[in-house]
Amino acid sequence: MKRDGIWSSIFRLSRQPESLADILRNIPLFADLTPKELKVLEEAVHRRTYQPGETVFVETEPGAGMYVIQSGHVDIIRHHKSETPLLLAELEHGEFFGEMALLGDTSRSATAIARERSELIGFFHPDLLEIIKLHPQIGAKIALGLSRTLAERLRYTNDQLREIWDIREPHATTGN
Repeated sequence: MKRDGIWSSIFRLSRQPESLADILRNIPLFADLTPKELKVLEEAVHRRTYQPGETVFVETEPGAGMYVIQSGHVDIIRHHKSETPLLLAELEHGEFFGEMALLGDTSRSATAIARERSELIGFFHPDLLEIIKLHPQIGAKIALGLSRTLAERLRYTNDQLREIWDIREPHATTGN
């Protein structure tokens, strides 16, 4: 299947990390953390296995946190007005999703479903708040990483929308 979803590959890892610290270090939200700070983060994350076809989260439900794919594949889909869901992204090892939920009080903008058996690492809003409370410097680094990530994804989305707009609306010339 062609990988051309809206988030496809913009944060893909180039190699297979071996440890939890390696996986987390390669996620842009956590890239500025020192090895000691990564240890704090490692204690805060949660691991879970999802079976093929199992839903990770559902569009419009309240978001709790983000996920990093340790192994497997996850599809991000959006149920639009048609009966056929729109595939936004096909994510694999080393990619992440759901990070907007770290901001708190946000509903999911899409549904995430495991395409095959998938090991996911979850980092949730309450975990971030606890880190901010107990380790403000680490919390600030994660918050800055989150800001950069959301800005990058927004720029990417804007570029995609601009391309769609240019295709649908050729530049009009004024010939009065």
